[in-house]
Amino acid sequence: MDPRILALLSAVVPFITIQVTYLLSASYGHVDWCFPYVDSCTSISATGRQPPASYVFRATMLPVAVIMMGFWWLSATWIRNLQDAAGLPVTGRQRWMLVLGLLACMGLILYVTVLGEVGDVWRRQRRIGVVLFFSMTYLAQLLWVAQLRQLTLPRVSGLLRSMWLVCIALLATGLLTVVLELWNEAWYDTVEDAFEWVLALMLQSNFLLAWLVWRRMPWTLQVKAA
Repeated sequence: MDPRILALLSAVVPFITIQVTYLLSASYGHVDWCFPYVDSCTSISATGRQPPASYVFRATMLPVAVIMMGFWWLSATWIRNLQDAAGLPVTGRQRWMLVLGLLACMGLILYVTVLGEVGDVWRRQRRIGVVLFFSMTYLAQLLWVAQLRQLTLPRVSGLLRSMWLVCIALLATGLLTVVLELWNEAWYDTVEDAFEWVLALMLQSNFLLAWLVWRRMPWTLQVKAA
């Protein structure tokens, strides 16, 4: 089996989904027409709250959460094998990466499941889901690239450097949002949605870079009898 498709799906499906749901929501008048990555006219959540966009959002993002679980499980196994081959000691970071990745996926499931529900309880659960997904995915990606950068992998060194730069950009953007909110909360509320779109795009970019890394280091998944 070729496991690389999981990384590609983790990058492409969420990206296409939120563009399609935005276009559907704007077409039905549920959100404004704009360029959300800059204009901050709507949040990602708002694009998937009402039919028919909500049907598309749930039908794609729930399977994506399962696909990402598979990606993190395969990544932990793959990195462990690479480190064993290089004679590196076991540090447990693969387990932490897997746990963080799975927590992120659980956050995504929680968020998608209650999206569109009205009430403070549901709003709080959506908030928890969003925070879990963004923060845990970032930390898992950071561990992914950090472990691979310790290995001698000249075929993918440029891609790993790009992933590292994306991680730095994610951290810098996240810190910038905190500073802006503390500096002028009222103004930050007018640009918060654009930051959300950009952060999501950068997370998806790292999954795409992970797929390119896997493409240059071909490997297969084998199921063997005990």
